[in-house]
Amino acid sequence: MAKTSNSNSACLFLLISGLVVNGATASEVDLTATASSDLTYSDNIDLTSQGERSGVVSIWSLGAAAVVNGNDGDLSFNYDAYQTLHSVDSSRNELFNELALFANKALYRDNINFSTDASITNIAQSIEDNANADIISGDTIETRSLNAQLSYQSNPRGWIDFYASIDGGVTSNEDAIGDNNRFGTDVTLQNGTKAKNWFWLTDYSYNRSVARDSDEQNYDYTIEQEVGLQPMKRVSPLIRVYYEGYTDDGGSTVESGSWGPAMRYYWHKRSYFEVGYDFSFHDRDFWRGSFVFNPNSRTLVEFDYTRRFFGDAYDFSLSHRSKRMTNSITYTEEVRNFERRFLVEGQDIAEYELVKELNINSILSLRRTSFSFEVRAMDRHSLSEVSEIGDSKLYGAALTATHRLSKNTSLSGSFNYDKNIFESPNERDRNDYYRLYDISLTNQFSQSLSWDLSFNHANSSQYKENRASFVLDIVY
Repeated sequence: MAKTSNSNSACLFLLISGLVVNGATASEVDLTATASSDLTYSDNIDLTSQGERSGVVSIWSLGAAAVVNGNDGDLSFNYDAYQTLHSVDSSRNELFNELALFANKALYRDNINFSTDASITNIAQSIEDNANADIISGDTIETRSLNAQLSYQSNPRGWIDFYASIDGGVTSNEDAIGDNNRFGTDVTLQNGTKAKNWFWLTDYSYNRSVARDSDEQNYDYTIEQEVGLQPMKRVSPLIRVYYEGYTDDGGSTVESGSWGPAMRYYWHKRSYFEVGYDFSFHDRDFWRGSFVFNPNSRTLVEFDYTRRFFGDAYDFSLSHRSKRMTNSITYTEEVRNFERRFLVEGQDIAEYELVKELNINSILSLRRTSFSFEVRAMDRHSLSEVSEIGDSKLYGAALTATHRLSKNTSLSGSFNYDKNIFESPNERDRNDYYRLYDISLTNQFSQSLSWDLSFNHANSSQYKENRASFVLDIVY
């Protein structure tokens, strides 16, 4: 069956994007159309561990892109349609869609802003069966999302800095698993730049998600407040209050909160460390701490430790940029649900999970050669007390090198490794690995014509495959 986007959603986001840019005085408009032909040979077209058979898949695609930059609005749009043709089994021929759209518009003196984004992507039908699925293997599902936000930002140069937003979203999947509607709001009230002796902060956020195939709905909220003295001799005392809640699998609200004094010490205008002691409303008291290191515009390090309803909570980010190298590290701990991409068998997709995620990225750019390195790790733990599934631990690393052979020709190679561990309380843990080696030669034949020749080898715990591909791209 051909994969097509939901017509109602398509009409809606096209209407919204039209309203966003309507009336904006465009200073720059860039429109392009693309077409491509891809011929791929595979020696294991069915991705089986035995009885392999070879085959050829051709992909014909058409696309359109637009970038509009206006005085009070921006729009970016990119859509591609891919038709696959299989030499071995014509019943596997399918039409795939990909869309990326973003638009925003200032409505009143730049204080009120409206933004919307929409996407169509193809993800693995099951990360347990084949986490590296693509449109050639065909074991993917189409997922579509549409989001919109209306926000207000006051002038921060006064006594009060006020921000408020309302947002909503719709997500639908080809298999209807995890279809949901979302609603959220955020309100932030803090001191403006005119306040010289005191600082204060009140931040409230609320999110609700509703499953479309059942009556199941969940919500979470956070309230954070701070009040303190502006730095005196580099020291700034303050009092902090934090409260949060979410709905558990039984529909009850789980709440946690604390309050306590803290002290900040600034050794630089934008750099400080903070130590505080919090009195918990529901659990034991604890020490917390954080620091920010921001000596210049090229370096930023942030760290925060506290306790939340799930226990110790950490947050860390580092970004550093030099002339030739860019590095970034992020570690987050978040509560999420309705993530179809990471769904495992037996999981209730509407229930909340604690997701701990680490990402390390480095890019080195030399005169004719560039290198990129990535390390990623994710630990997903169900917060349900009656869950019958274990944790999912997803690890990966990727190394890519690109060398420019001439003005129009470049050679690139990459290695990607993933290891997925699916724990089970009743059975033996499952360990899957994926190794992917790729080498490609790309040539920009003319301003509108380019070609790419690539070879890749996939070696996983479930199958082995070799591919050879030739792609011809045309840009109008």
